Amino acid sequence: MRWRWRIAWVLTYPGARLFLPLRVEGREELLPGAQIIAANHTSNFDPLLIGWAAGREIYFLAKEELFRHRAFAWLIRSWNALPVGRGGVDRRAIRLCSRVLRQGRILVLFPEGTRSRNGRLGEFKPGIGMLAVRNQVPVVPAFISGLSRSLLSYWVDRDFVRLGLRVKPRGCVPIRVRFGSAVFPERFPVNRDGYTRFTALVQERVMALAGEKR
Repeated sequence: MRWRWRIAWVLTYPGARLFLPLRVEGREELLPGAQIIAANHTSNFDPLLIGWAAGREIYFLAKEELFRHRAFAWLIRSWNALPVGRGGVDRRAIRLCSRVLRQGRILVLFPEGTRSRNGRLGEFKPGIGMLAVRNQVPVVPAFISGLSRSLLSYWVDRDFVRLGLRVKPRGCVPIRVRFGSAVFPERFPVNRDGYTRFTALVQERVMALAGEKR
């Protein structure tokens, strides 16, 4: 972890535990070296939560519209955001993600592809299977709970607030991040069927952390 990531985590993590309050389970499931963290997606704040919970330097995808303003683009790039286009297959984003994994780093993906409006887990897209199987890296499942009902989401997901999908909570809603055991890609073929089956297995593991069934 680069020194500024370590300093930022040390300075801000205690505040996250105290004021959100953030609780983390299963951090020991994270592995050394390259890996993908696959998490559900309910808020624009999810990447920061996963970074706090992991206690490691992470890379993550952000919609390319966020990179149009030079100052903000510099800020999020400096914290390892990678641009991705909406809709279809963004081959540039795939190359950037593969480069991050080849460098032995941690890539955070939200395989639903968009934020869940109701907090429930949506269908995973097979891109995560393609990246994991092609690059032969494990995927650690993660589940964020409580965020969609928290004051934090009410503050940062204003588009959902305007649609009536987020309401101001009456009390403090704890936010929890749970990590599960890694899914390894070695037995999956490098083809569409392999990517699809691997993705389905990752989704099952995330659903198990959520206490949901397919």
